[in-house]
Amino acid sequence: MNIKPIRYSILAADLLWMLGALALGIYVRYAGMKGPFYFASHLQLYSVMIFAAVVTWIFLYFRMTLDGFKGGWRLFAMLSQIIVAVSVLMIVLLAFSFLAKLYYSRLVLLSFALFFSVGLVGLRCIARFLVTSRLRNTADDRCVILGHGPIARELAVKIAAHPELPFHIVGFLFPGESEVFNGFTSSIGAPPSTSVKTLQVLNLLVQQKVQKLIIAMPESHGAEIRKLISECRMASIQVHLVPQWYDLYLSKAKLLEIDGLPLISLQERDPIAFGFALKRTMDVIVGSGILLLVSPILAASAFVVYSRKGKAFRTELRCGKNGIPFRMYRLNVDRRATCTKPYERMMVRWSVTELPQLWNVLNGDMSLVGPRPEAPERIKYYSDWHGQRLKVPAGVTGLAQVHGLREQHPSEDKARFDLQYIFNWSPLLDLSLILQTVWTLLFRGLRQEPVSSEAASFVKTSNDFVGREVVDVNRP
Repeated sequence: MNIKPIRYSILAADLLWMLGALALGIYVRYAGMKGPFYFASHLQLYSVMIFAAVVTWIFLYFRMTLDGFKGGWRLFAMLSQIIVAVSVLMIVLLAFSFLAKLYYSRLVLLSFALFFSVGLVGLRCIARFLVTSRLRNTADDRCVILGHGPIARELAVKIAAHPELPFHIVGFLFPGESEVFNGFTSSIGAPPSTSVKTLQVLNLLVQQKVQKLIIAMPESHGAEIRKLISECRMASIQVHLVPQWYDLYLSKAKLLEIDGLPLISLQERDPIAFGFALKRTMDVIVGSGILLLVSPILAASAFVVYSRKGKAFRTELRCGKNGIPFRMYRLNVDRRATCTKPYERMMVRWSVTELPQLWNVLNGDMSLVGPRPEAPERIKYYSDWHGQRLKVPAGVTGLAQVHGLREQHPSEDKARFDLQYIFNWSPLLDLSLILQTVWTLLFRGLRQEPVSSEAASFVKTSNDFVGREVVDVNRP
């Protein structure tokens, strides 16, 4: 599975467009005033700047994974990443020009930033079109997942969210010992709940032109699976294995080989003290700015609630970093009440009820971005896997929230996103998630829906896979 050509192609297109965006910026500033020769002379003047821009963009591209496909294709996540990356790029260029005493036109720099940003979005949309269009030959990507548990379902959902991957799932197989169904789609041609003997599985895969098999099952069927793997390899069907110890969310898996014996190395990534200090500094600076910006909304909302209920704010007991309890602030609105007034529904829909938590951020109880804090009643039932959420400060928003998950959703679903966030944390990721939260709130509020489109899409995708037809593989 090699997707590096796609990523490097997008990077090469970015760098070419960087030159084009700079040329357009210079043209906007100079060409209309003093002619094309004056315009050409300025291209050389900006050559030093473009060198610094290329080096900076290559670093940001790999550091932030700016190909647009990380975490699955989501337009507003990609747009937020680009806004943050271009903003950092412009700060670096301004600092470079100041230190090098190179004085560039502000109009050129502004035009360059705008043209470059628009082009980056367009390039990624083109890339997605190419990997999802009929121009791409998917015959060699036809894939079947062997398994029917939560790992198999999650794998199918993740692959569906990554159109750049060389997998096109056409169905599922699982050893027949229950009536649970997950299986081939109707395009395979097998009737629902079809029973296929183990010896017939390979013939079925070859008949349906399946090129890849992903095994996501426990070891309880080890002998049977080994036999199937051997037969698939002889038939030139690629076999991929999901490790049995799947709890890799806070570990970076690295494959080692010792004289042909494969080893999977799990490298734990614990947050370092410097990272916490940097995150705390960002929380104070950015949190103060956001609080100043939303103060009129918060003050008006608090006045309305106070005039109707006699009390503007309420506190709820939550657990933060390392499970330490604290009082979390909210507007005095019952979010779970069935009979609420219009102003309360509006505040809940736009998450105005959560704005007082900015005081928790400034007090150090919470962070702007992180796993949402949960009540002690939920924390006491945490497994060791869930407990990893408590390694970092709780957040006002997080990766789970921009995917549409809210307080009423199961901790299991939120933990998967939260642990991915912890493992991939960076200051730039926090800024990107803050922007994504703004998009999520805008679309949820304007559509007047309690659940964001990402969540609905996630549920729909899951149901698409769960509701497929079945090929039941019975033991011989």
